[in-house]
Amino acid sequence: MLWSERADRENLKIISVSALDGDTFGITLESGHTIFLELRDRIHEPAFAALIASRDFCKPYTDGEKLCWSGGMSFTLKEILGMLLSKGNERQNKNDYKEE
Repeated sequence: MLWSERADRENLKIISVSALDGDTFGITLESGHTIFLELRDRIHEPAFAALIASRDFCKPYTDGEKLCWSGGMSFTLKEILGMLLSKGNERQNKNDYKEE
């Protein structure tokens, strides 16, 4: 079963979130698992640029359902898991590529 399917089925909750460095966040779930979300590829988007300019980017919080920032920017757990899975697939695809 995929993490995203498990999150849907079990209604996993986010219990805490913390900024680890300039673009990586630790997201702790009630199951005890921690997800490390790197947003390096997204920090140049207008919403993130505004958060960085206001110094709020490194101040995320959670309502139990989402990773949130002041000003309305947020990601649901399902979106977070989708981002991680798509990154994993991208890396796997690069690793599986063979030149002929």
